[in-house]
Amino acid sequence: MNFAWDDLKIFLSIFEAGTLSAASRALNISQPTVGRRLKSLEHSLDTQLFDRLPDGLVLTTHGEQLLPLAQNMQRAASAVIRQQASFSTPVKGSVRISMYEQIAQFVVPHLPQLRQKCPNIEIEISIAHTAANLSRREADIMIRKCVPDLPDIIAKPLGHYHYAIYSGRDYLRQNPAAATERRYRECDWIGFDDEHVYFSSQRWLRQKLQDKLPVIRTNNGVTILDAMVQNCGLGILPCFVGDREPRLEKLQTIEDESASLYLLIHQDLRKSALVRMMMNALIEMFHDHQELFHGQSHQ
Repeated sequence: MNFAWDDLKIFLSIFEAGTLSAASRALNISQPTVGRRLKSLEHSLDTQLFDRLPDGLVLTTHGEQLLPLAQNMQRAASAVIRQQASFSTPVKGSVRISMYEQIAQFVVPHLPQLRQKCPNIEIEISIAHTAANLSRREADIMIRKCVPDLPDIIAKPLGHYHYAIYSGRDYLRQNPAAATERRYRECDWIGFDDEHVYFSSQRWLRQKLQDKLPVIRTNNGVTILDAMVQNCGLGILPCFVGDREPRLEKLQTIEDESASLYLLIHQDLRKSALVRMMMNALIEMFHDHQELFHGQSHQ
């Protein structure tokens, strides 16, 4: 008997979520609809795919046999979506770029340059700390500080940048210790919250502060910058962010704390003229402005 292909998506979502309610939230459809679609699939295949247990749904033997087949179909569908842009000749459409908010502070001032090189491409900027799933086309291009250990990912180096310690000018004037090594004991600091201490610059700062914590903690790098501009304390910023803010004073470039940036795409998109054009424009933009990524030891 024939079955609806879309019902396999329901089947996979239930398997991944574990319950009908969780699958309905993930798919943004009602729970009764999820249940009805599952029953329709089971009726079409003339078998039961899940055992209903008190704490959720578990695959039956036939469900386990169907799972790899459904996953292969999902991967094939994702590949078609990724290559969709290459099916049309004109280099026109939209490209979604995922990046940290601090990287966006470098990219956004250079958007006119990107638009000039790619006039027919609409740019979507997605701000996220977590890596986008390039296989599922959550983004076409991703800019990150590390290359994920995943197959099918192409990485292009964008350059190396340094961090520095900055202060608002009024805070520095009112707190002379900020210009000395006493800054770690005597000054207020602004930084990321505990969930983001995995950032190498924040690990460095926490080690310097020892048992002391930043008095203002946030999950957003732009908020850190804004609080520093308001003279709430000292903070660490990439040089390409802090150096272009005239209301901040650079106190010290951190010589032993730096990072590399990479542009990442899924290999299926390397033949997409749309993505390739934006990728080349981004690489050229980053390379043209390498001087913004580095700082002098002192200022």
